[in-house]
Amino acid sequence: MTSIWLNIIGIGENGLNGLSKSSKECIENANIIFGSERHLQLANIKENGIKWPSPFSYEEVFKYKNKKVVVLASGDPFWFGVGSKLVKDLKSEEWRCLPNQSTFSLAASKLGWAIEKTECSAIHAKSVELLNPKIKNGRNAIILCKDFLQLIQVLDWLNSKEIESEKLILLSKLGSPQELVIDLSEDIIKDLKSKNTNLDPLALGIKLKKKSTHFNHLPGQKNEIFESDGNITKQPIRAITMSELQAFGNEVLWDIGAGSGTISVEWCLSNQDNISYAIEKRDDRVRYINKNIKKFGLKDRVVVMYGTFEESYKELPEPDAVFIGGGATDDLIRNVIGLLSRNGRLVVNGVTLETQQLIIDKQKKFGGKLKKIEISNSKIIGTKSIWEPSSPIVQWSYLK
Repeated sequence: MTSIWLNIIGIGENGLNGLSKSSKECIENANIIFGSERHLQLANIKENGIKWPSPFSYEEVFKYKNKKVVVLASGDPFWFGVGSKLVKDLKSEEWRCLPNQSTFSLAASKLGWAIEKTECSAIHAKSVELLNPKIKNGRNAIILCKDFLQLIQVLDWLNSKEIESEKLILLSKLGSPQELVIDLSEDIIKDLKSKNTNLDPLALGIKLKKKSTHFNHLPGQKNEIFESDGNITKQPIRAITMSELQAFGNEVLWDIGAGSGTISVEWCLSNQDNISYAIEKRDDRVRYINKNIKKFGLKDRVVVMYGTFEESYKELPEPDAVFIGGGATDDLIRNVIGLLSRNGRLVVNGVTLETQQLIIDKQKKFGGKLKKIEISNSKIIGTKSIWEPSSPIVQWSYLK
């Protein structure tokens, strides 16, 4: 039986005073203790402490499997912490975790907010655009920031998106004697900037106004919100396509011929655990996909595969759903169906007569549903209005 060699201990700003007896014993008996410079100071670690390298990596921890190792982490190590990464490839008998109060819990307790109804995010080394799918209409948010500069970047981002808040609260060093909770105003922000005070670790509480949403949370984002050359799956077609792809959550999409990546974006916005692999062979459109990934804060969830499907598919995880928005061929469809697992979904949209005929033939061979989508929008001509039709789309939906 494997004995525990790794103890992951959550520590707060009150240092050793806030640790349980078991946590203190683990620290006292440890041969090696990993942590940030701040965590090592909080626990009064000197001789046997190892500071995390920069850029951050936890790989060195595994060099000491024959030692008693402690990793110090903020609050609850399994909530936006290093915990899950450390134990991913370990047996349950090799490690244990002794958590502490998370910063989210401390912040929510100070603000009087129900934590289950509060959006909790940590951006730290990530871009503020990560908040795009997180900030929801009328929902309070607690954002953990790397430093005061990043907090200012969040405030600038809120202004750029015209997201209005009832209140912005800075929460610094929660749980310590230096704890600070301040309602932010322009004058206070200027004062804090001028003093250059160390406020780390800190969080930002955001109480949103009810009508502050900067984009739709249902499938069918407006066309103009995307970066593109105009050649995108249009808003109503996207909504219909998503209804056929059926995102159930924590699923993988292959978006073949991704164009500007609009379907990949819609897929990932539909569920926070969905992942999409956007396959596109044109470098100009890959640039648009990357711009949209950044715009919607989906850096870790939309993976761009530059090239053809034939060049890419062996590197991809098994899909739950596949969308072919452009470049459908007989071989491509046949290969995709062969790679789909049972209950995998395939949706193909055809604009040209040739593609439409191809998917009609495939429906006859494999089954599934065919749909012809014809949409007209009103257009003003002088003092009158007419219907202006879009090119009809033939859509084939197949369940294996």
